[in-house]
Amino acid sequence: MNRKLREYLADTSLITISLIWGSTFIIVKKTVELFEPITFVGLRFTLAFFIMLLFCWPRRKNFNYDLLKDGLIIGVSLFIVFTFQTLALKYSPASEVGFLTGLYVLFVPVLSAVFLKKYPHIFSWIGVIFSAAGMMMITMTDSLSLSVGQSFAILNAFFIGIQIILTDKYSRKHDVVLLTAIEIGAVAALSMIYSVLFENPDYSQLRHSYVFYSLIFNAVIATVFCFFIQMAMQKHTTPTKAAIMFTIEPISSAFFSFFIGAEIMMFRQYAGAVMIISAIVIAETGTYLRLSKSKG
Repeated sequence: MNRKLREYLADTSLITISLIWGSTFIIVKKTVELFEPITFVGLRFTLAFFIMLLFCWPRRKNFNYDLLKDGLIIGVSLFIVFTFQTLALKYSPASEVGFLTGLYVLFVPVLSAVFLKKYPHIFSWIGVIFSAAGMMMITMTDSLSLSVGQSFAILNAFFIGIQIILTDKYSRKHDVVLLTAIEIGAVAALSMIYSVLFENPDYSQLRHSYVFYSLIFNAVIATVFCFFIQMAMQKHTTPTKAAIMFTIEPISSAFFSFFIGAEIMMFRQYAGAVMIISAIVIAETGTYLRLSKSKG
């Protein structure tokens, strides 16, 4: 597969998992109204980890200390992401948290330049600006103060930026199946430790049909499938472009929040969503021109 096609496939894959992740905001919000939030994260990732073990056994010869260390580093960053995101959903509307989460598009280019020495193409920078402007149109209010939920969502966005950078760095070095499993296992372990220390879950609530089906969907589709695809495909694009592709997630969040949770946005917010989509088109145009030029 040539480089251009591989990068387009990677971008399409990241958009696909962004659509899936966007659907989970309202699902998780409704779930944590019935169940302790971080305990739910722990159960979700524990189930996902045991599923991943089925795929890891044939590849066990590729396991080594560096793989374990790097997987744990990504896992810790992802645990922080889910802690802030789940707590944000407890205090703010799902659509609002979804869009504030998308602010990682501002953090990734800076983190990429500082830690990876990867400097985004001019079209990627334009895409970042369009994405950020779209986010501002969607989230700005008459009040300049931040609520507790909004503060958690912005912290979540920063650590998503960290996680994107770490994924770009370590997925190029290791077996992505094993790396994904360790990442998921770390989140599972840390979440359950948090649950024991700070939460008082009522496990009988797992018999509630909504909680049960939410757990299955989030573990199998939103965790095993999506994080494996991210780990496998993100290395074929740039961190900044990946961040732009992931801004589809808040649009998906708003869509599902409307149809599942009846959360309605204003016209200005829909205009912001159009700007985010424009950012993706601009970034992909930059990819086409850059790769065409290098090929020529």
